[in-house]
Amino acid sequence: MKTPCAMKASLRLFSSIAAVLASGSSAPAAQQQQVDLKLVIAVDVSQSIDDEEFRVERAGTADAFADPNVVKAVQSGSLGRIAVAMVDFSSAPFNRVVINWTIIKDRASALAFAATIRSTRRTPGQHTSISSALELGSLLLEASEKDITATRKVIDVTGDGPNNFGNAMTEVHDKTIAQGIVVNGLPVMDDMANGYYPGLDKYYAGCVTGGRGAFVVVVKSYKDYAAAMRHKLILEISENESLIKQALNQSLLRNVAAAPVQVAPAPVLRSAPNEFSKNCDIGGGFGRFGGFRRF
Repeated sequence: MKTPCAMKASLRLFSSIAAVLASGSSAPAAQQQQVDLKLVIAVDVSQSIDDEEFRVERAGTADAFADPNVVKAVQSGSLGRIAVAMVDFSSAPFNRVVINWTIIKDRASALAFAATIRSTRRTPGQHTSISSALELGSLLLEASEKDITATRKVIDVTGDGPNNFGNAMTEVHDKTIAQGIVVNGLPVMDDMANGYYPGLDKYYAGCVTGGRGAFVVVVKSYKDYAAAMRHKLILEISENESLIKQALNQSLLRNVAAAPVQVAPAPVLRSAPNEFSKNCDIGGGFGRFGGFRRF
């Protein structure tokens, strides 16, 4: 049974979704649409990420969606279109759906989405609750079913630290995967940055990501963020297992839907249990909170 605090957190998540859907910031179609993929981009806006790092992340994400090779990956699907939404997360009281569901099907719609990303302001945040990001992403996917359906549902988490606040990571992770949602990861491991956390790539592989074909693309430096995001989007949008295996071997990607594609290599890990899986709520991150807290 959920505690009163957990119930309040869930209500806040539902309220955040309802507010965005009602606002029509990226108005959904009048009738139900089918797409190849529904993708939630969950972005860590905790205090460990300074304003310049955040700017690099927003710009890099926009650049990635505007890249012609990402558009080719979108158009390689059976329907040739995907739906994307974006969430800023830190902990449940602060989490926000910052971009409502948007259909991307061609260069024009990709460029429009990229422009929306660039113009979206940062959400204030405290702590790093990846579990709450998965909860919000799952609810967002469920709440949109009446408007948009897809055979694949993915939550993509990008951040610079482990779960140190909110509901237990393992419990939320397992519940998310059980709903048929794939979770991929883009951990940022820049050792010159404020929030550098050693072993974060393995933490994401063992605790955050999961589901069929799930993987982790590692950002070793903020200057490589755009290339890593582009790399990840091509892999997850195309869902081409041979490309993922090539990436695992750190080969260059050269083909998406028989079109020439070249992507700068970035470290890629397959989602799998490891030493971190025994304790996914380890505390730490910016300020070293010294322990895990529930709501």
